[in-house]
Amino acid sequence: MYNEDIFNSMTIEGMLAAPGRKWHRDPPDVIPLWLADPDFPTAPGIKKVLLNAVHDETFLYGSSLPAMEAAAEKLKRVNGVEVPPENVMMTQGVIPGMWLAARHACREGDEVIVTSPMYGPFYTATEVTRNRPVHWKLEMEEGYRFDVEKLKELITPKTRLIFVCNPHNPCGRVMTEEELKGIADVAVDNKIFVMVDELWEDIIYDGRRHITLASLNPEIANLTITSWGFSKTWGIPGLQIGYLATTNNVIMQNLRQLARGVLRGTNTLAIAAAPVILGEGLDYWKRDMIKHLEKIRELCYKRFSEMGNIITPKLEGTYLMFPKFDYGMTSDEMDKFLFEKARIRLNPGSHFGPNGEGHMRVLTATSESIMNEALDRMEKALATLK
Repeated sequence: MYNEDIFNSMTIEGMLAAPGRKWHRDPPDVIPLWLADPDFPTAPGIKKVLLNAVHDETFLYGSSLPAMEAAAEKLKRVNGVEVPPENVMMTQGVIPGMWLAARHACREGDEVIVTSPMYGPFYTATEVTRNRPVHWKLEMEEGYRFDVEKLKELITPKTRLIFVCNPHNPCGRVMTEEELKGIADVAVDNKIFVMVDELWEDIIYDGRRHITLASLNPEIANLTITSWGFSKTWGIPGLQIGYLATTNNVIMQNLRQLARGVLRGTNTLAIAAAPVILGEGLDYWKRDMIKHLEKIRELCYKRFSEMGNIITPKLEGTYLMFPKFDYGMTSDEMDKFLFEKARIRLNPGSHFGPNGEGHMRVLTATSESIMNEALDRMEKALATLK
């Protein structure tokens, strides 16, 4: 029988007994809060469809059409974007969409707008396609507000692409309609393509509403490529499945051409599970997970505020906090200190761009017992620095 407290049932011993890179990269006495993989179990409905696919020997080359049709229906129902199934591309997560967008929009040496801080693969996609990153700085003191006037100042004749991450990793912001409309106006006025990563669309707190940029108007939709995935909400990164979509037929044709011989969609088991995940039958799982994540968020707020020199920005979305540690250390130095003295592993903020320096990214998708143990160790270690 389903028990919503399942999200609070994990123990350190249980996680060490389970597979997965996060809990086994470092020595077993280290609590890993660095990788954005939740510690939660897999939803029963997903396990059931995967087991059925194995029993049905779904291992040969097959069609992605059922997943594409399910994605198109979900995009209309949830995101307010109407695309035919043929304008949906199944991918190995959201990262391929970043590379494809840069290849589609840019020629070598063009400029790409990236926020700072921002999820590292956005920078990588810009680098490997030999384009120039232009940093749109998000300031903690301003609540990580997306200042569109600052964006306008960055636009040049060589700007070809704007990368957007919403909800934002690592800042934890959920973009407002006003902020999104501002980006849309800049893109449309200057005929600049936009690639949006909406991987975290389900993980939103305090009654906020996720708005898909491409849903604002046909003009911005015509310039936008949007990627979604399943790994963060459902804890199935190993299935390597995501999808991207655009209302622009020409863009989709070019993306498919660019992907030929390089990207081959994803595996048949993931494709079999996609219609179940994209439907409404698992909404109860998301609801109860968010309830638990809000509890862990409040626990972290309280504990960080009691430790001393830590500033914790408000977490509006994602399960990744981005506190600033004011102890006279760089992010990498703090990472080394907490690893050696507290036996916990976080993610240095410097990995997310220049404006991430001094911060540490902290995974909150775990149980109260594991989080409290990690915070106890952190508090004890940081007390030696005062």
